[in-house]
Parts: sequence; C-alpha cells; structure tokens
Amino acid sequence: MAIHVPEVLSKARIECEWKLEHRIRDKSDLIRQRLQSSSSLATFLKEFILIAETCMQHVHSDAMWSDWNEEIVEQVLEIDSNKLLSIDEDFSAVQIGITDEGGRLHKIKIHLKTQSTTAVPVCITDLPHKLEFNWATNTRLKHVVEQFEATVLSYQNFWNTLKEIDEKCWVLEPEHPSFSATHRRIALGQNLSLHITVNCQQPSTLPECRFLGAESATAPLREKLNVNLLRWDVERSLLNNLQEVLDFDFPSPADTSRTELSMDCGICYCLHLNEEVPNVVCEDKRCAQAFHQSCLYEWLRSLSSRQSFNTIFGECPFCSHPIRVKMPAS
Repeated sequence: MAIHVPEVLSKARIECEWKLEHRIRDKSDLIRQRLQSSSSLATFLKEFILIAETCMQHVHSDAMWSDWNEEIVEQVLEIDSNKLLSIDEDFSAVQIGITDEGGRLHKIKIHLKTQSTTAVPVCITDLPHKLEFNWATNTRLKHVVEQFEATVLSYQNFWNTLKEIDEKCWVLEPEHPSFSATHRRIALGQNLSLHITVNCQQPSTLPECRFLGAESATAPLREKLNVNLLRWDVERSLLNNLQEVLDFDFPSPADTSRTELSMDCGICYCLHLNEEVPNVVCEDKRCAQAFHQSCLYEWLRSLSSRQSFNTIFGECPFCSHPIRVKMPAS
C-alpha cells in the first residue's frame, strides 16, 4: 500500500493492492472522513488498519467471496495493469484496452461464467470479424488478452487504409465509423458518391464498389472502373488506386466544402436522417437532386402516387421528372 501525502493531510491519496481495494470499497466514505479529521498520518494509519481488518473479517465470513473470486483476482493480476480498464464488482466481466501502433484504443470485454474458471468466456469486441481464440481448461485471461492483441495487430493495414480515406475524403457514412466497419460511402461530387466495402484481410485489393447517383453520372465511372482495372497496383494505397482507375481526384476536406457537394436531402434539407444519407437521385442530369429514401417515399405517398408492390412512382419534387423509390426496409 502507498499513501501520497501532499502538504495537507486531508488531500492525501491512497493506493493499495487490488484485493484490499476491492474489500474496502464500501468503506471509502468512512476512510475519507477519518482522513480529513485525523491530526496526523500516524493517527490515520491506526484507524485505517482497524477499518481494513474489519473488512477482512467480514469478507472471510461472506459466502459470496469464494475460491472462484480469488482465482479471478489472481488471473487479473497477471494482466498488465495499464491494459486493465475495468472489472465488474461481482467479477462477472473484465474489460481490457489495447493501444495499437496508430494510437487507437481497442477494447475487449470478457464475460466470465460464474463459479467456473474453465468454461469458455464470452468476448465482446469491435473487430471486423468475430474474435476466434483457442481455449483449453488451462487457458487463463492473460492468454485471451494475448490473442486479442495479436488479432488487433493483424488489422493494422486495414485500419490505416480506412484512416487515410477518412482524413482525405468526404466520407458520408458511416458518420462515426467503428473499428468493425468495413464500408465507406465517399462523396465524389454533387449528389454523386461511391460506396466501397474493403477486404479487412487484404485492404489493398480492389474493394466492392457501388456508385450512387444519377445514371448519367454513374455510368461513365462504372465504365472507367472496368476499362482501367489493369492499372490497379497492390503496392499503392487503396485511395490512390481508386483515383487512378477512375482517373479522378476525390474531393477533399482540404480543398472542398461540404456545401459544394450538395449532398443534403431535397425534402428535409439534412444530410443525416438517423443513420440514413440521401441515396435516391433524380435521373434528370439538369436536376440530379438527392433525397433520403424514407423522405421521398413519404412525400410521394402523401400525393397518392401510383404504387406497385414495394415501389412507388411519382415526380421529382424539384423538377417533376419521373422518379421512383422502394419502400424503406423499416
């Protein structure tokens, strides 16, 4: 145990071993009170020892504190303390944080099976794929953490690839990408965007690509992608390759404002509606206004437009050009 004592005793800070900290947690208010009222460090220590001994006696008589608790505490102590983020009071879950080479913090929450240290725990992570780890009856928490850390290391190129896109492009969605997100929707121009799904194991290879916008704008880009595929070089970054095969420099926050891209919905005048961005575009290239699928559907439905199965037909609210939209999934 260590006590950091400043000039004023009442502002002292106590650090102690994990087991003791857990057992005196319920007495923290009492300890703080005695610290503030004690006339000297020696007086406080005597009172602290008395409080600690009382807590220890209470724990030994508490049936809830079992050999399982002791085993979990022992395994937790085997983990680097800098990686331990939290542990539930009933020891049912432990949260660990790993900082990767790019300074990104990755968390894993390990849910333990009560009263069994040999049962396979349930691990919650934010990885592109489910964490697969080897488990045996003698596997300990530190081994799970080691496997998680190795998995995080294997995704460095993937996260670095997406980081370049997030920093150098106008990314429409996801608005707040998680580490597990493998897709990005990149703004290419006024109501024109590219949706990519990246291979997390081989991020420099050609991703799945889908162009969103008026047919008159997307057709030439699809043609360029097909014609220039041989230009793809896995030694280049994904972003550079996309710009190379499309023969097109993507708009960047460094030189283009979001208002120049005109990506807001023409009905609600917002970019994001819950987690939806405008993805239906008027086919008239003189208009090319974008709309949220749900906004346009409700607009056309309010006008008693013709509907066939799950598709409703009507006119663009801006230019009256024929337009259609499918019923939102929700």
